[in-house]
Amino acid sequence: MIWVGLSIFYGAMFQRSSLVNNINIHVVDLDGGLIGAKVTRMVLDMHATPSMPVWQAKTDIHSLEQAKSWVRDHGWGALVINPGASDRLQHALTVGGEYSASDAMTLVESSGRMVIASMLFVQPALIAAAGDVSQRFSAQQVANYQYDKPAQVLGQPNLSALLRPISYTTVDVAPEAFLLAPIMTAFGFLACLLSAVGVMIMWKLTSFSFFIQVRFRDLVLMWITLILGLALLLSLYLSLAFLAFRGPEYNAVALTYTTATFFKIWFTGTAVVLALSLWLFTWFLNMPPIFISLPSVFTVIPNIISCISTFELAPTFYRFMYATPFFNGSRIVQYVVSGAYPTLGRNIGVLVGEIAIMSIALVFSIWLRQMLALRGISDPLGWFRGSMYFQSPVPYYKTDEEHARPRSAKMRNHLLSTENTLSVGRDPLATADDIVISDCAMDSTDLTTGNLGV
Repeated sequence: MIWVGLSIFYGAMFQRSSLVNNINIHVVDLDGGLIGAKVTRMVLDMHATPSMPVWQAKTDIHSLEQAKSWVRDHGWGALVINPGASDRLQHALTVGGEYSASDAMTLVESSGRMVIASMLFVQPALIAAAGDVSQRFSAQQVANYQYDKPAQVLGQPNLSALLRPISYTTVDVAPEAFLLAPIMTAFGFLACLLSAVGVMIMWKLTSFSFFIQVRFRDLVLMWITLILGLALLLSLYLSLAFLAFRGPEYNAVALTYTTATFFKIWFTGTAVVLALSLWLFTWFLNMPPIFISLPSVFTVIPNIISCISTFELAPTFYRFMYATPFFNGSRIVQYVVSGAYPTLGRNIGVLVGEIAIMSIALVFSIWLRQMLALRGISDPLGWFRGSMYFQSPVPYYKTDEEHARPRSAKMRNHLLSTENTLSVGRDPLATADDIVISDCAMDSTDLTTGNLGV
């Protein structure tokens, strides 16, 4: 089990640096002049490797604000050559005057889309590309200046524009740069889920009497209400912890924290914990103790992976994790705190659908647990009849099919020997005190104590 869990986790990570070319970043030419044409060509001609994002030209964007909006909603990042960059440089070389090289390009990034991938791959790629083209463009301009010197120089050329013609500024359109950002959702949801697991295992081990004394309808209402209350409570702690430890710089590097932010995080956490708790309790109710850790391992690990990695950097097999509650809850929280990559409709729909499906599964699991308990097939700890650890206070009631089923040779021999013991050698003058009742060793009913479980 440990090997399987570790294989799933490491399998999503070990090829991450060789799959970076699944991420696309864009170059946008809003200049339409010499700078725009040269920089675009330099960027697109950069040597592509599997460990670098792929550069693509984006031609349907016509303003810087449109570029920012597109990156925030759909993209990873973009290098934008600003409008009028070539004209400003030409003016500085012919007329002189003030010139700011950083007005030539803008690096537009969206750290809130996926903080870890953005920090490790997208931001370094944008900065490296901008720095490389800046140096190459400057070297070309200085080398060719004596040949391309303007025919008419109306003033003193700006030497800064000659030696350092282009540079860049950086804009994070969906900032999520506070210190807790990389681990906020993954470890926050994990802490809530592990706390819920401990409580639910305790409920499973101590609730046997409910299943033999309480009606099925009431059991369903009780368990769903208890799990919902547990999810609300644990998620409240999550939202309070984020409120307390988000950091003094939060409002400067993320969207402003408001009362609505608190409740959005609280109820998002509730939906995530509720969906997974319903799923795990469905398994816990009828799982023997020896296997009770299996659902937790195969639930926790995929959910953690979906938060700390992006699926563009994982093998295709891991795309199924788009459906995990952690991933969808994480996307909602990241949108709440940064405004990045809005897919709220899809994420909320997935969580609501999972809660509905897992509630139905839990109803079936409750019915099965009650049926097995009342028939003496399952004991309080979850062991089933036939196990060496089985100890149920409820006698085993056979179904009509089991009564009609032909007895095995072993059972027929046992009944025959019991009948001979009771009939052979009986003294007609024996009193009631002399009669011995043979207790069948093949059921769980104790005739000595009279514990019939009813």
